[in-house]
Amino acid sequence: MQNQNYEEKIEEQEVNLIDYLHIALRYKWLVLFIFIGVFSLVNIYTIRSPKIYRASARILLEDKKPETMFYTTFTNTKTFLNNNMEILTSYPLLEIAHQILQKNPNYKNFPISESANPPGYLKSRMDVSSQRDTDILTISVESTNPVEAMAAANAIANALMQANTNHARIEFKNTREFLAKQLDEAERRLRDSEEELRNYKIENGISELTEETKKLIEKASDLEASLADAQTELEVANKHLNFLKSELSIQDSLLLDVNTIITSPLLEKLRKEIVENQTRYVSLLTRSGYSPNHPELKELEKSIESAKNKLKAEIQRITSVKVGASDPLAYRTNLTSQISAAQIEQNIAASKVASLQKAVEAYNIKMSTLPDTEIELARLERNFALNEKIYNMLIEKYEDAKIAEKSKYGNVRIVEEARTPSRPIKPNKKVNMMIAIVLGLGLGVGVAIILHSLDSKIRTFDDVKKYVGLPILGTIPYINIYESDLEHIEKMIEEVGEQDEKKLRIIQQQIEARLITHYAPKSSVSEAFRILRTNIVAKRVGKKPIVVLITSSGPKEGKSTTLSNLAIALAQMDEKVVLMDLDLRRPVMHSVFDLDKEMGVSDFLIDKSTNLDRFIKRSRVPNLDVITSGFIPPNPSELLASPRMESAINILKEKYDWILLDSPPAIAVTDTMIMANKADILILVVRAALADRNVIKRAKELLTNINIKITGAVINGVQPHRYYSSYEYNYYYYYYYGKEDENFKPKIARKDKSVS
Repeated sequence: MQNQNYEEKIEEQEVNLIDYLHIALRYKWLVLFIFIGVFSLVNIYTIRSPKIYRASARILLEDKKPETMFYTTFTNTKTFLNNNMEILTSYPLLEIAHQILQKNPNYKNFPISESANPPGYLKSRMDVSSQRDTDILTISVESTNPVEAMAAANAIANALMQANTNHARIEFKNTREFLAKQLDEAERRLRDSEEELRNYKIENGISELTEETKKLIEKASDLEASLADAQTELEVANKHLNFLKSELSIQDSLLLDVNTIITSPLLEKLRKEIVENQTRYVSLLTRSGYSPNHPELKELEKSIESAKNKLKAEIQRITSVKVGASDPLAYRTNLTSQISAAQIEQNIAASKVASLQKAVEAYNIKMSTLPDTEIELARLERNFALNEKIYNMLIEKYEDAKIAEKSKYGNVRIVEEARTPSRPIKPNKKVNMMIAIVLGLGLGVGVAIILHSLDSKIRTFDDVKKYVGLPILGTIPYINIYESDLEHIEKMIEEVGEQDEKKLRIIQQQIEARLITHYAPKSSVSEAFRILRTNIVAKRVGKKPIVVLITSSGPKEGKSTTLSNLAIALAQMDEKVVLMDLDLRRPVMHSVFDLDKEMGVSDFLIDKSTNLDRFIKRSRVPNLDVITSGFIPPNPSELLASPRMESAINILKEKYDWILLDSPPAIAVTDTMIMANKADILILVVRAALADRNVIKRAKELLTNINIKITGAVINGVQPHRYYSSYEYNYYYYYYYGKEDENFKPKIARKDKSVS
């Protein structure tokens, strides 16, 4: 049973796919038009779209910890990578990148030069990504100018490295700036002391001091220079100590910000989860049957432990983000050690200054014992020598500070600079073409399916089974002959007479085309009618005469042609067949068999004194007689419902094996419903691509309402090459057997006309 259901599902799926294929083939020109349209639009869009180039630079965030906290404590954490990714997209850094980009000689040719907001321009065109399990960031920039893409990516990478280095050099920068100010002041004092000494020597006519005084002055100046040097070192030590203390104060304020940590939504959620689980754990433990090894208690223990771990990790993450380090306590300890060392250095410098001050004061006392002139000259010489030594000392320290600042680097290193891209990444022609193909076909097939769902015409064999719900007695292939209207044929016959043989021959070919079973017995169409004959004969019980009524839901569905060829097929069985034209409104049987319309059914029904044999006409087909319609009466429904019509059928049953009745469309008039009660077999002809499913259902309802059962349906106008799966027999016959009869080739074919 399972295998059977599986096979049925597979078969159903295959049928649905074939149905979709048939729909696509039916609307193939529409599908092709939509496909070409979509493909053309995508192709035009691809051609006209601006070419976008991408250049990428890669930077490495090295794992080295600086001596002091200037930028952040660099670690291999995900937070650190994310922080730098955010910094890369910040406006201050992008402004630095723009300043670097402006130095490019091709800047005026870059699109960014026309932007009113260059940082925003860079931010909208850049992308930062991280390599998995590495400390490498990739900076990508897209632009319509390949050189700009390359230059912008490199500028952003250099801007990050520059900002990172500036943060790492901040303490050395402060020292350098302090020494620069001291150096300017020392230079001014040196110039003043030199000028004052020169003027004093000129005014007093003194050029040299005694050797003892020189030694005294030299020693005093050395001590004062040493004092100035010690005071400078003390000032630097004080600044360094103050900087470290301010950093420690910031760290302490961040570490002690308990409210920020406690008010975190995630921490509050984790705390509540731990409390609830612990409460539940204690509650369950007090119940009977719950031991510490109970599975539910074990699960609660795991949940509590997991929540605690998450809580610890979140607290560490918050403190790490706020203090700039992955381990803030370790950093604070390191910072405290640095402060202790700096404090010791500051104390040593202060002691040195104090001792030097005492020594200078002692020499000042000795200097006071000299003569006034020598004392003044000695003071001036000492000031000049002191200022000169201080100036030289400051220059040396200033240069050392500059070297120290320049030698300090951050932890950002450019691994690979961006290169000028050789080809654009957008538009991607291959991808766009694939999208165009998929979208074009999908849209075309989708529109075809929508149109098919809106189409109420009967198109396929399955439509008949689904919407009509009648047994299929036969399928008549599409006859590749387009006939003119039968009334037009009749008028041509009347107008031509016997004068124009060529026109008569054309008319004759059109008439023969309708009787294909007789004139082309080996054709696939003839075989289809023989299949229909077989299905109808199978419903016959015994040898009693059978009355067959053929109708359709609407006009021009081929009921008359179907009836005439069925009559020929039955006659070929050496059975006696009579065909009665009961379409008293638009009769056609006389034209099909090239007979006189007058003296037919209507004449017999009106003239009660006549004999039915008088109206029976012989056809060109052996065993087949025809009763034409006669004149068109004003009241056909009443005539067909008369007892004389009943009498006519009874008379025919005594003489013929098959009585075939042609009637008007069932939906149009009541004639068919009147005659349906007198028929043993009622056949509904459905023409593919013409019959409307709603009209067919309405016709079926009309007949069902009067308790008339439709024996089955005949599908007319089927094109085998379009419905291969549904009409395999006709398809194979068409190619295997039908091609043998190639002599039947009427020369007249007028399109857009149906066989009625």
